Amino acid sequence: MNTYGWKDLLVDAAIIVVIAGIILLVIGSFPGFFGKFLQRINF
Repeated sequence: MNTYGWKDLLVDAAIIVVIAGIILLVIGSFPGFFGKFLQRINF
C-alpha cells in the first residue's frame, strides 16, 4: 500500500470542491424544488 501523501490530499480536496460546486449549482438552479426537498429531510 502506498502512503497517503499531500498530493493525494490535494486530489481528494479538488474532487470534493468540484462535486460540492456542482451540487451548489444544481441547488441554485432549482431553489423552489430543492428548498422544499431539503425541508422535508431536515424536519
